[in-house]
Amino acid sequence: MLCALLLSSLAAANDFPTQARVEYVLRCMNSHGGQKYEVLYSCICIIDKIAEKIAYDEYLEGEVFAQLRTTPGERGGVFRDPERSSLLIGKISDITEDAEKSCLVGLRTDTANKDKERG
Repeated sequence: MLCALLLSSLAAANDFPTQARVEYVLRCMNSHGGQKYEVLYSCICIIDKIAEKIAYDEYLEGEVFAQLRTTPGERGGVFRDPERSSLLIGKISDITEDAEKSCLVGLRTDTANKDKERG
């Protein structure tokens, strides 16, 4: 019985399709310093932590709300106005922020140092 519960929780943590993980990692790498191994590993860590905290269907729904809420007019209201939209966007934002705090540790310092050198 315990084994079945453990396996079902592991399956839930791994319901993100490979393509979705790869697309996330590529976007993440672009926004956190480009194609470097340390960025790759940090971005893999982030998507793994996100996948541990939220089911893929819920994540996908929240991402659609987030991307389409800037659509102007009444059409955009379909994505901005529902309470579920705000809840999912907030949930994904919180999960992502926590994941970035634990996975981007070394990259944050490097970015801060570069900003100091420029300024």
